[in-house]
Amino acid sequence: MKRYENAFTEVVARAAGRDEAQIRSLLKIPEAQRGDLSLPCFPFAKEMKKSPAAIAADLQVAVGDHPLFEKIEAVGPYLNAFIEPEGLMSTLIPEIREAQDRFATSDVGKGKEVVIDFSSPNIAKPLGFHHLRSTMIGNALGRIHRALGYRVQGINFLGDWGKTFGLLAEAFVRFGDRSALDEGGISYLLELYIKANAAAQEDESFDEAARLMFKNQEAGEPRAMDLWRLFRGISLAEFQKVYDRLDVSFEFFEGESHYRDVLDEVVARVESTCGTREDQGALVVDMEYAKDEPPMMLRKSDGTTLYATRDIAAAMDRWERFRFAKSLYVVGVEQKRHFNQLKRALGAMGQEWEERMTHVYFGRVAGMSTRKGNVVFLTEVLDEATDRARAKMRQDDGDRGIDIEKVAQQVGIGGVVFFDLKNLRTSDYSFDWEEILNTKGFTGICVQYAHARCCSILSKGGGAPSAGETDLGLLRASEEIALVKELGRIPGAVEAAAADLEPSRLARAVYDVAREWNRYQQSGNADRSLRILVEDESVKKARLALVDAVRIGLETGLKLLGVSAPQAM
Repeated sequence: MKRYENAFTEVVARAAGRDEAQIRSLLKIPEAQRGDLSLPCFPFAKEMKKSPAAIAADLQVAVGDHPLFEKIEAVGPYLNAFIEPEGLMSTLIPEIREAQDRFATSDVGKGKEVVIDFSSPNIAKPLGFHHLRSTMIGNALGRIHRALGYRVQGINFLGDWGKTFGLLAEAFVRFGDRSALDEGGISYLLELYIKANAAAQEDESFDEAARLMFKNQEAGEPRAMDLWRLFRGISLAEFQKVYDRLDVSFEFFEGESHYRDVLDEVVARVESTCGTREDQGALVVDMEYAKDEPPMMLRKSDGTTLYATRDIAAAMDRWERFRFAKSLYVVGVEQKRHFNQLKRALGAMGQEWEERMTHVYFGRVAGMSTRKGNVVFLTEVLDEATDRARAKMRQDDGDRGIDIEKVAQQVGIGGVVFFDLKNLRTSDYSFDWEEILNTKGFTGICVQYAHARCCSILSKGGGAPSAGETDLGLLRASEEIALVKELGRIPGAVEAAAADLEPSRLARAVYDVAREWNRYQQSGNADRSLRILVEDESVKKARLALVDAVRIGLETGLKLLGVSAPQAM
């Protein structure tokens, strides 16, 4: 669809005597009956001292006819363009089919690096459901940027340093059991951590011992470091099992500990640039703060560092290593003040590249619980999603000859991921099991089923025909035209998702294709002449070519979101 946007933009800008960038920024996609592209003329009214309707009418005359458009007409204050359908069908369908898995890709990011800090759990605790948003938004943004030619550096910045691990190590030394740890793994570490917190609250000497343990870790004391490595290794192994189920990978697992040997240097760097000062015994960044805003602490009164110190170290290191075009931190909205302070501190230090850093924050999820209770671990959610999908498939199954276990994983987990990503990133949403596995409506299973149905029809029809076998001029039905137009919007949605750091833009575009596909299928139930596998071989092959293009579009969109595209359901 970009060629049509470019053509409309160019011809209107020339007719209006305006910059193309201005015209492009104003373009809208109207309701289908009003056209495919629309330019609202309200922004020009004051300057031109004309009504928007008069401006639109003048532009219609000035633009005239264009070979890519069936018509360009003024409707009130809007200038609307209708794409010429035969040209659309004859160009877009072959382009998609030739591109295959390169559909919706480009080289706009060639030569540019994007660093994405996402997931980033604390070790010694199982991944919680609250990690889903950071993990899957970050994963989707990574896939989307790769599709646009960027080199992506996905970093899992583990919370693996700090007093927490002093508490854990001290608890293990005092009342831990190695055999229980070997058997229970990360679950045992969580139990131990809960006991450690309780002990620290009841016994001041325990809390002080935990502080000393962390201080020993920072100093590299062997016993303290051996315990830290043990806990970290157990945690990483458990995390990887979940990441494998979600098909999520990282270029680097670099925890806060990665910077433990450079923190003195970082503090010195802050002191020599924007400066530091003492606040209630702690060392803080000396910069302007809002009224009642807590200062950004670099060292506590006992001399140990904080995650702010390590975030400054990580940001500077990533710039030196990657010279990134974008550095994205996919972290919840509750960390907004921290990242605001991080950027301000780096700016005060003279690091101009801090402007390339973005806190990709996200809203909260309400209503989440599993059958096991309200303490929600991500593995429990994925297990329950798979169980629910399996039960639903067995209830509906008519011996379709599919691997129910495999597809239940794809549908259940894919449904949870899609449900998360379809929501506007910055908004809160309510988790709803019934809606997640609803086969109708804006859901992952709806899109997955549309893809599986495409695969099934292609199989029944003898496979996708070659380009030389198809006469795409036979695709004239309004349902076919509407479907191809939605397909053509996927590449633009990929670019918009990257520009806005908003995966929901792509989720909506992919669902819109699935929705139009369903309408097309249903039209064949009402009118036999619109069925895909008709007796007329030429029409059948043209329609199979369309089905193949839809399959490619749906598979592309799902994979970029990190959702499986089953071939059978």
